[in-house]
Amino acid sequence: MDSVLAYKQMPPDVIRPIMQLIDWLLWCVLLFCLAWMILAAGRLWYAFRDDLAANDATHGVVMSLLGAIMATSASGIALALLPT
Repeated sequence: MDSVLAYKQMPPDVIRPIMQLIDWLLWCVLLFCLAWMILAAGRLWYAFRDDLAANDATHGVVMSLLGAIMATSASGIALALLPT
């Protein structure tokens, strides 16, 4: 039995640039998260070296990891929703 779709499928010449844009955006976000992680890890090392207990360096490390997880999840969901 044929199923009727409520939307038209996009042609591959439209989907291909969208997927490439998603890939480039993912790389940019992951590069930003990596740079933020390096800076936060340096601040964390400096804080532990000077025995400062209260700092937001751990917050930066956690937020960088969460940002990378969210970016990879969002791109995976977007690529799964786009018809191939």
